[in-house]
This record gives sequence, structure tokens and C-alpha cells, in this order.
Amino acid sequence: MNEQLRKQGDDAQMVTFRLGEEMYGIDIFKIREVIHLQKISAIPNAPKFVQGVIKVRNQVIPVVNLKKRLSIKGNEGDKERIVILDLEDHLLGVIVDDISKVLKLESENYETLPDTVVREGERACITRLAKTEEGLIIIISPEHILSRRERKALRDFEDAHEEELVNA
Repeated sequence: MNEQLRKQGDDAQMVTFRLGEEMYGIDIFKIREVIHLQKISAIPNAPKFVQGVIKVRNQVIPVVNLKKRLSIKGNEGDKERIVILDLEDHLLGVIVDDISKVLKLESENYETLPDTVVREGERACITRLAKTEEGLIIIISPEHILSRRERKALRDFEDAHEEELVNA
């Protein structure tokens, strides 16, 4: 998508969702779709950060449980959804607890993230905070949910098991 068309300064629309007790947001232009939780096929020998794969319109999509990825405690619920992210070189599904709404955030809503708040590995994924009337929203950069090494491992796994994944 042409980011120049959607941005003026740091203004953006965020899809907000819950993980545990906190609200998170991802830029709406990084999301292909949101679907109900469906059967996730576990794939033997998949990288350990991959929960499994789903098939959506004949496309096999790896799925990551975002709560587990970010070490957030909590139970699964009946409102869980899979957010299909459209990343630069692949699609990635992430499981979230509940979708809230789409918010338009303006540049004055954002706060930089204090260095002491997140661990180094989470730093790239959690980019900043947004202040809203309802409270703080933690903004996630979808491109950094997986590290460069993890993305390569995922691509290598997909390439090596392409036929097995298509038949999943």
C-alpha cells in the first residue's frame, strides 16, 4: 500500500485489540483481514514460535500466538480472533484475545516508549504508546513480530515442506 496516501505526519488508523488485560494496536494498512479462530494444524518440526498453519482461500498461513510471543499471561477465550497481517514478503496470522475497534490516532496521541519498559527482544515489536480517552494503547510493528532470523527460518521451513503445508 502507498503509505504516502494514508499518512499525514504520524496520523494513522489502528485496529485495536486486547491481549490479556491490555489494549494493543496495529496499523490498519498492515492487516489483510480478521477471522474467527479456526482449527490450527500443528506441523511437526515447525519453528517453535509457530503455533501451526491455517488455510484461508487456498493460502497456507503460519500462525503465531501473540500473547505467548510477548509473554503475556492469560487464558484463551471465546472471542479470540486471528488477525492476518500482510507483511512485505509473506502473510502471518496472529492470535489475539478480542478485537476492539478502529481508532484514528493523530501525531499528538503518541508517546515514545520508555527504555525501561520492554526487554530488548520486544523493543522492535512494541514501538510506542498511544494515549486515548479509554487509556493507553501499545502499538505493535507487525514487521518485527518475528526477528529476521525467525522470518528466514519460517521461509526455509515453508520451502522445505511446501507440499505438506498445502495439504494441511
